[in-house]
Amino acid sequence: MNSIIFAVLLLTTPASATGPNSLPLKCELLETADTFLFYPEQMVYRSDQFVLFQNFKGRVITQVDVNTGDLIRTTYLGKTYEPSYQILKGRCKETVHILDFWQLDQAP
Repeated sequence: MNSIIFAVLLLTTPASATGPNSLPLKCELLETADTFLFYPEQMVYRSDQFVLFQNFKGRVITQVDVNTGDLIRTTYLGKTYEPSYQILKGRCKETVHILDFWQLDQAP
């Protein structure tokens, strides 16, 4: 019975759900129990030192230090000409490993 269920799951799971893009970068905030998950399509810049993620049409920018996993998330909360910012700090796990794994999907 278990092998039938496994076979059905294997045949019905799309390849995109098991590839490099399915593995998120998991980051936890330092002052609360909140967790953020980032995916390759949110990444707008990557260097040897930093990776930047964008959400909500640029209202939320997250910078992660590739080497330390330190995270700074800036959210613009205000309306036009009335800026109000929220800045959160956290730490990401296995940053280099996840970013390298994402690159596998970019290889021809």
